[in-house]
Amino acid sequence: MVAGALDKVEPSLRARMSDDNLMIVVQPDPTDDDRADGIDEQVLGFYQGGGGSVFNAYEFPKRIVLLQHNIERWSRTRDQLVAQVTDTVLHEVAHYFGMDHREIGQTRLRH
Repeated sequence: MVAGALDKVEPSLRARMSDDNLMIVVQPDPTDDDRADGIDEQVLGFYQGGGGSVFNAYEFPKRIVLLQHNIERWSRTRDQLVAQVTDTVLHEVAHYFGMDHREIGQTRLRH
C-alpha cells in the first residue's frame, strides 16, 4: 500500500526522496521515544527530519512513520484502508518537502 501511495508522487520528487535516503517506516503504535518527542497518540503518521527544506542538515535519518493501528481504526474496508494510507503518505511527503498544514490544505496533494 505504501509503495502504491509513493507511485502517486511525481517521479522527479520521488528521485529527490530516494537521493536523500528518506526512510518510510510502518510501526504499530507510537514508541516511548515518539511520545517524548511530542508525537500525539492519535495521529496517523508523522515526519521526522527537521523543518523548512529537504536540504537542511538533520543528525538522524529523515523518516516518515505510519502508525498502523491508528490508520486501521479509521478504516472499515480495504478500500478505505488503502485510501487512508495513501492520504497519510502524501501528507507526510508534503511535510518532507517543507510544507506546513496550512499549505498542505491549500494543495491538491491527495490521491
